Amino acid sequence: MTTLTKTQAPTPSSTSTQRTGFAGIPTRIRDIRDAQIPPLVVDPIDDQNKEAICESLGELGTKLAEIHRTAAEAFLSQGLYEQSLPHLEASVTFGKGEAEYQMQLGFVRYVTGDDIGAINTFNMVLANDTGNADAWFNLGMVLFGQNQHAEAEDCFRRASEIFPNDAQTWNNRGVCLWQMQRQGEAKACFQEALRIDPQDQDAKFNISSLS
Repeated sequence: MTTLTKTQAPTPSSTSTQRTGFAGIPTRIRDIRDAQIPPLVVDPIDDQNKEAICESLGELGTKLAEIHRTAAEAFLSQGLYEQSLPHLEASVTFGKGEAEYQMQLGFVRYVTGDDIGAINTFNMVLANDTGNADAWFNLGMVLFGQNQHAEAEDCFRRASEIFPNDAQTWNNRGVCLWQMQRQGEAKACFQEALRIDPQDQDAKFNISSLS
């Protein structure tokens, strides 16, 4: 039988203040709101440590972005697209400038029916990198679904200029041109798609429909 010893006072766990060295965030309103003075004031850390803190925050942001992306993948693996969205949005927030996170967010927004959100996301990628062929392709897909055929064709054209050996891009560009009654140019695009991939069934069907 184990004998009981005299109960000792529990050892306090380290608080966030002890762990990080930052001032704790207040939980009680200090005084009546004053437009000139915020009611909750956290004393800023001295200038000497600001650079180290900014570096630590950058590392923390990177870790948080990956954690949220992993959570999103877990939801997506179960087909839970809506539940994955907040995590993908968080991954973009914390992983600023990460095109991969933004592309994934745009894809899921499109799948869940948020075309405007998807368009904005792919445009955000392209604002930082106009040479991203996948972003142009995805933007073209969403715009085509919105019946913006001229805008979609421009996106597929740009994608084909960056990555000219993608049959699907040429086929999709041809479909846009077809919708705009530019059959000659459409046929040329379908032919290029078949030159790249002679087994492309979409291009085969489309070019036969034009004949």
